[in-house]
Amino acid sequence: MAETPQGETNETKPLTGGRGQPLDLVILALLTFAVYGRTLGHDFQRNWDDNWYILYNDAVCGFTWPHIKAAFTNYYIGHYAPVHILSYMLDYTLWGLKAGGFLLTNIVLHVANGLLFYRLLNRWYGERLLALTAAALFLLHPVQVETVAWIAERKSLLSLLFLLLAWEGYDRYRRAGERKGRLAYAASLAAFVIALLAKSMAVILPVVLVLYDRCFFPGERRLRLKDKIPFILAAGAVAALTMYAQLPGVGQGGRAATYHGGSPWATFLTMLPVFCRYLGMIVWPAQLSAQYAPPIHRAIDGTVAGAALLLAGVVIGGIRLYRADRRLGFWVIFFWLGLLPVSQIVPMIFLMYDHYLYLPMMAVGVLAGAGALRLRAWLGTRRPALTAALIAGPLVALAVVSCQRAGVWRNALTLWADAVAKQPASDRAWELYGEALYRFTDDIPAARRAYERGLALNPANSEILYGLGDLYTETGELDKGYALLRRLLASKPDYPVGWIALGNNYRRRSEYRQAERAYQRAQTLQPDLLQAVMALGTLAISEGRLDKARAAFLAGESQGWDNPDIAYQLMCVEALAGHREEALAWLEKALQRGFRNYNALFTNRQLASIWDDPRYNYLLQQYFPGSN
Repeated sequence: MAETPQGETNETKPLTGGRGQPLDLVILALLTFAVYGRTLGHDFQRNWDDNWYILYNDAVCGFTWPHIKAAFTNYYIGHYAPVHILSYMLDYTLWGLKAGGFLLTNIVLHVANGLLFYRLLNRWYGERLLALTAAALFLLHPVQVETVAWIAERKSLLSLLFLLLAWEGYDRYRRAGERKGRLAYAASLAAFVIALLAKSMAVILPVVLVLYDRCFFPGERRLRLKDKIPFILAAGAVAALTMYAQLPGVGQGGRAATYHGGSPWATFLTMLPVFCRYLGMIVWPAQLSAQYAPPIHRAIDGTVAGAALLLAGVVIGGIRLYRADRRLGFWVIFFWLGLLPVSQIVPMIFLMYDHYLYLPMMAVGVLAGAGALRLRAWLGTRRPALTAALIAGPLVALAVVSCQRAGVWRNALTLWADAVAKQPASDRAWELYGEALYRFTDDIPAARRAYERGLALNPANSEILYGLGDLYTETGELDKGYALLRRLLASKPDYPVGWIALGNNYRRRSEYRQAERAYQRAQTLQPDLLQAVMALGTLAISEGRLDKARAAFLAGESQGWDNPDIAYQLMCVEALAGHREEALAWLEKALQRGFRNYNALFTNRQLASIWDDPRYNYLLQQYFPGSN
């Protein structure tokens, strides 16, 4: 608890503008870079959101008007977060598609959040030790690794950055008075809107500001609600957009979630142990994983009852702390407010993630900082070295664990191998591990085992039915693949990539009409599905129906994707048709768009009619100068 001058309580102590400590800021920044620097050599998570946000998303490829328009008019994986997409445009402009550059931005944003947090606490409490301890715990705790090391979770970093700026602006407005602080108020509201457009977790700020007034300005008895109305309206608009984006067919990958266990009551009972699990992860951050498999509770049992008792004790402790010191009790409320958006009141697909704690860890940091002040008071001012050692020791230990945890995020294989080792009951972890093995390695037997393990845990997992069905098809086990894909489409007939996989199965059986119908069904379900365009076109080529193939690929070209593979396939069609000029024009477009499969350009017999053309070799020398 913060120390106060004699005769003055924390309730009456005025806000203080404690001076910033440059050395503290440098130490915090260096420690954070030391922990996360190893991620700069990591890859994208190619089967977990990084692919959809960046690798398959042409809108991130630089700042152009069409790309900016796409960022503000599209939904991505069930989210409306244009600021998130704009940040990737900046990364692409600076680094191209180098994952290390994207991760460097994440680290810088995390450091900025920690330093802003430190500055606010130093101003509010005027206690360097509290601010330094709180910011260090926030920056270095292992539960924060997921947010920083996962490029796709950039949205949480950005949202908190602008939330803190909005809070600081409101603080300046609040202390200056209504008339003098109008500019600060406008800046605060603008930063809040940006925070919302990065991630909807910022919706809690209006409630936070009401509580901030109540706890940090105790002399005023009336609640100030008028100046919160613009914040509330902005939060409501973004909350509505977010809920809309979760509807099937709206956000790319958006899925309407249902209550876990089939009812709000079951979800409530299930979340009680999950909240306790979060508390445990904060105190003892072991067995952290990219996926968790919390058991569903449909009735009150021993686990649920024990969790309820523990949480009741935490609530009672929070109430007592609030009564004793409002400015510390505020942070207990803040912690639970931070978890409110992910507490399944509005059902979400997944019950828990480490990154759900990113915002609440601010509260944990402040409470730890208050504990550091108590420790210093107990030991006395004559033992500064012992005080520093007792505070720094746990922080260093947490930093070491975070550094080790960051290494797990090197690529999809390391991440999901870790997840299945720690959460063997998670069918989702086995699904993603199987996909990583299947798509990114040649270890097909291991991929099969991973998929089969996940399917045994959850026979209804649609992604495993799709992945394993496709794997069986590719390895020639056509009957097994057909059975799984039919099972998938019986339960999810609107699953477009499932129809693509079934079409591939038919094609391997030489049942071309059935394959074509399956591909067309996929295209009907999702007209902008690139896989359907490619499948229909390549099927037509294999049957010698060049006009149909050309029409299929041109239909894809009309979507405005500027896709190099479509240009390559059109080159193949025109080369087979003997249209040399057209084929060379499509070759140039494919190369301009980034087609870099040099081997395919010299081994695909469909291109044999243009191999001897000097212009063909001239173009290849331009784009592959080091090749013969």
